[in-house]
Amino acid sequence: MLGRAFRRLPVSSLLILVCCFLYALSVSASYSAGSMSGLTVKPGVLNVLLLTDFPDVNGMFSLWEGEWWRLTVSAFHHGNLVHLVMNVLAFWMFADLLEPKLGKLRYLAFCVLAATFSILPETALNQSAVGISGMVFAQFGLILVVRRHDEEIAERMHPSLVPICFVSLFICIPLTMFAGMPIANGAHLLGLVYGAIVGWLCYDFGLRSRFGSYSGLVVIHSGLILGLLALMRPTWDGRYFAWRAITQTQSLSDWQKAVELDPSLETGWRYLAEHYVATGDRHKAWVTVLNGARLNRSSTKLDDLARFVWREFDSAIDRAVALDEIQQVFGDEHEAWIERFELPISPATTTTNLVELALPDLPPTSTVSLDALLDVPAEVSGITRPLPAIFPPGTVNPDHPESASIGTTL
Repeated sequence: MLGRAFRRLPVSSLLILVCCFLYALSVSASYSAGSMSGLTVKPGVLNVLLLTDFPDVNGMFSLWEGEWWRLTVSAFHHGNLVHLVMNVLAFWMFADLLEPKLGKLRYLAFCVLAATFSILPETALNQSAVGISGMVFAQFGLILVVRRHDEEIAERMHPSLVPICFVSLFICIPLTMFAGMPIANGAHLLGLVYGAIVGWLCYDFGLRSRFGSYSGLVVIHSGLILGLLALMRPTWDGRYFAWRAITQTQSLSDWQKAVELDPSLETGWRYLAEHYVATGDRHKAWVTVLNGARLNRSSTKLDDLARFVWREFDSAIDRAVALDEIQQVFGDEHEAWIERFELPISPATTTTNLVELALPDLPPTSTVSLDALLDVPAEVSGITRPLPAIFPPGTVNPDHPESASIGTTL
């Protein structure tokens, strides 16, 4: 029976064997890593990782390093045995309709491309995703078009199955939103759209213009490849610049860009402030750490750093200027922040007393504000009023600095 199935659907059988092999490899690797540790190992998967020494810096490090092939590998991994069986059964049902019609090479190309590209939405949301369900929905999207041109497929794909497939697609969205189930809805939706567009170009539009059909296929695949390349260099993501600064460039401009794009990066604020202290620009360090604290109000490390920078001011003028900068940064809250930082304030360090002594004009650093350094808004939703962490802590292997992986969607 298995031999007959392999002869009829060799490509589909091979892809299912790949899924089973990767699942067995994952179970074996997890067991070898120590079953009691709860560590799940999926070799080759594109994971959301965090730097163990800088836990607020997380992202698709492997993809940022150019390992795009992990998208394809991730699609053929599965979270558990139930996930694998459900996907394989759905895949086989649609494969029996499509593979004999498309031919081995075209069908193989369609499946691999659909599996790879369907992972992109979750990747763009900084989420790991595994499973061939995106490819299954791409098959379904293709069948919706092909059944209008092929009587056998139309007969075998009974009309009652179509709404069932759509229900299974859309019911996953509320399950994710309200029940917290880690379902890769983006992969399902993109897979469906991808399959339908390929079907329309190859069948509906292809019957009118073969050149237009090929051109359309080139355009949509070029767009998806450009999307993949953009995710490999996510210049809109502050964590990407922080990761690059830590692991590659050690560049001050990368750190500045990191906190501009993502003010919640406590690591970035600390690095910048410590750099300015080391180079002797104490007031720039002071304003930087104050704004970092303003935008990360639950950070005790920034509080400690603020106390350290304050101790670097060794004159009454410097401390008076620093107090003036606190008022500029925090406004009406400045007195509460002075108390929070536990600054040893004496009457001699107030700006008022300095003015009464008719001392020279305060140095230009007294007017330094964040706007002069970085383009960061005064209020950042979820930062000035902290929200719960998006990702749970990763499982850390001390022998691998980038070992902590965060969550997986199915």
